[in-house]
Amino acid sequence: EQNGSSKCLPCKEDEYIEYPNDFPKCLGCRTCREDQVELSPCQAVRDTQCVCRNGTFCSPDHPCEMCQKCRPRCAKDEVEQAPCMPHSDRQCGPPTGTFSGSSSNLIATVTVVVIVVVLVLFSLVWKCCRHRSPGDGRDLSGKSCSVVLTRYQRGGLGTQDNIRNERFSRDHLLPRAPGSATPSAPGPEVRERAPLLRRARPRRNLVPVQGKDPVTVLRRSFDIFARDVPYKDWKRFGRALDLLENDIALAEMNDKYSLEPFFQMLNTWQNRQGMNASVNTLLETLHQINLGGIAEDISAKLVQQGSFQYEVS
Repeated sequence: EQNGSSKCLPCKEDEYIEYPNDFPKCLGCRTCREDQVELSPCQAVRDTQCVCRNGTFCSPDHPCEMCQKCRPRCAKDEVEQAPCMPHSDRQCGPPTGTFSGSSSNLIATVTVVVIVVVLVLFSLVWKCCRHRSPGDGRDLSGKSCSVVLTRYQRGGLGTQDNIRNERFSRDHLLPRAPGSATPSAPGPEVRERAPLLRRARPRRNLVPVQGKDPVTVLRRSFDIFARDVPYKDWKRFGRALDLLENDIALAEMNDKYSLEPFFQMLNTWQNRQGMNASVNTLLETLHQINLGGIAEDISAKLVQQGSFQYEVS
């Protein structure tokens, strides 16, 4: 250094410096150990690069005083997930996409339990079916089996049951005219059907109360229908009333978060039916789309409201 200025000289052979410095001389290059191989030779700006020989490794997280031997192979129930590398040992683990022994045992146990439950249920249903009455297919051996069978028969036999109930009501429960034959005492099958008759009574038509305008009371009944028929069934109800898809879409253009679309839908139906529009048509349609319970509630409310009364035959 002369007069405050420095002069830099290049590193000699077997010397290097990797970064700017004020050292008086360069650093000496390293020599690879016997258990290492030279990856790249020493250069003026980089030291010699050494790595462990094949089959050995040194972890970069620890001082590497000597290369370690890699695992020769994986165990029987393991597969190689990563090979032996100069900086990491061979990695082994369970096969991917497979289950351990405990998981397999759990799945097998659950499967067996499910199969047993299904067989038990099937056996119960089969026993119930063996005791069915040959006439109408109903179980007479106990209430529990009747409940099971009714769930499977409700869709196909509901209409047939109503017809049989109405016929039975006419033949056995309604008053007889003077001089008519007295029915015989009901047998076991009749006594068994009595609870069903209380659930599925013959439906009675409604007629406007005397002095009320039929068109006006019908329109007023729309409010009860709109409040009692579930929103999710509005479109299905409209289609069952033979309304067009365009009619339903136009009704929905009103405030869809209120009851107004339902009112518009029924108004369209009433205008199209004219004098043939009847509250009994609306109630019967609810029964047809499996909303009979709602239809019965609406009938009771309309009678209680004083707009309609049950028709006297």
